[in-house]
Amino acid sequence: MSEAVETIVPLNRSEHGYAAIDGLAATMIQPYMLRFNATVSEPEMRQALRRLVSCYPKLRAVLEPGLHRYHLRILPDDELVDQLFEVAYRVQPGVDIDDQSALETYHNQMLNEVMPLERGLSARWRFMPHATRPVLFFGVHHLLSDGRSILLMIADLMKLLNGQGIEAQPVEAPSMVGSIAPAHWWQWPVQIMRSRRHKLDEARRLSTMTVQQVPTRTTAHFTANRMRYHVVPVGTAEMRVAARKLGVSLNTFVVSALAQLFLDQAPQDPTAAAVIRVSVDLRRYYPEHCQYGPLLGNHVGAFLVTEQGVAKSASERVKSVDASIKQGQERYARREMFWTYLLEEALPWMGRTLIAHVAGQLKRKNRFPRISCHATSLGDVSWVNPKDAHLKIVEFIPAVTSISLLHVLSEMDGKLYVTASWQRCDTTVAEIDDYLSRLDQVLLRLMQAADLTPA
Repeated sequence: MSEAVETIVPLNRSEHGYAAIDGLAATMIQPYMLRFNATVSEPEMRQALRRLVSCYPKLRAVLEPGLHRYHLRILPDDELVDQLFEVAYRVQPGVDIDDQSALETYHNQMLNEVMPLERGLSARWRFMPHATRPVLFFGVHHLLSDGRSILLMIADLMKLLNGQGIEAQPVEAPSMVGSIAPAHWWQWPVQIMRSRRHKLDEARRLSTMTVQQVPTRTTAHFTANRMRYHVVPVGTAEMRVAARKLGVSLNTFVVSALAQLFLDQAPQDPTAAAVIRVSVDLRRYYPEHCQYGPLLGNHVGAFLVTEQGVAKSASERVKSVDASIKQGQERYARREMFWTYLLEEALPWMGRTLIAHVAGQLKRKNRFPRISCHATSLGDVSWVNPKDAHLKIVEFIPAVTSISLLHVLSEMDGKLYVTASWQRCDTTVAEIDDYLSRLDQVLLRLMQAADLTPA
């Protein structure tokens, strides 16, 4: 096999989008804040991260133009990558890591840090030494990986820091069509029509609704990304008990609270709706016979949860949201999401320039699809700590840039992190703080309602 075949990796449709809007909506970086339970020396951290770059080829990828489309080229693991690593990794002095607000301020700086995609490395690591609980900011561009892939990287980093070995990861870049296409060619017409019918019905319903949002201003262009730390004041064990009483998962419980929060904003409006975009990991939908590995990269879909009726009881709300989430997941399982994604598969052929132009026009004309928020869940991330490890992550705060209000939900050691990120030009920090405060109140209301619900 020639070197060109070995080192050139095609982009899927999501990755073409990230490459196109990178300059428009700022760098699509995903910086995660990791706090450790014990000290780590700087040479140990440097060595472990450099080893990670060797074992994860996509961390050495650069964006390169082909004749008609962009692709990734994996750089050889040599002294040139050593030079790029010296830019990507550094010890960050001058931040009081015992002050959570100081960490959040620095986190926001990372969220807006520019990355040279065509030169590499499209990752940033900032280490903050401490005598008892050091911090590492672990940031990877969305062009290279989604949240699930970053979790695998962090899990391997923890193995290295605990003296364990890790294996080199394969480069896999299948088309995302495989996760949504019907199993047999003769099923395509029926599944496409069903998918199209669903999208038309959804568009018809949305046209009759008033989508509730946080206060949002209309601006001609994007400015800076902003994120806010938020830990729910109730432990996940208590919330999980309440969720089970209502017959749903913890994730559905939180999405139900988000829906209720937005609907509370317009109690007198019968057309008011909470429209929440929910992410789906597509890896489970690829055919088993393909025998893919971890599929490091971007393999995420999404569907809309649409809720109306502010007067619904807590039980009715969570059951309605639960039904919407299950229906969305079942459409993926039945291969009935094909219509929208089939059209999106054609977008890369428009080219990076045209995609960015269209996105810029949508922003200037305020024509981006209206949603209340986007919610994506990493689940309980405690598994990134190796079993019986002496060094562990005890605080885990993920973030990602977004053109609309986005929550990254994660759980660790009994705490639920509901990190918020949004465009600073759209909404003020004070407005987001008020919104997050009301979210806590709604969660408590749902828990109180669950206590009154018969088991």
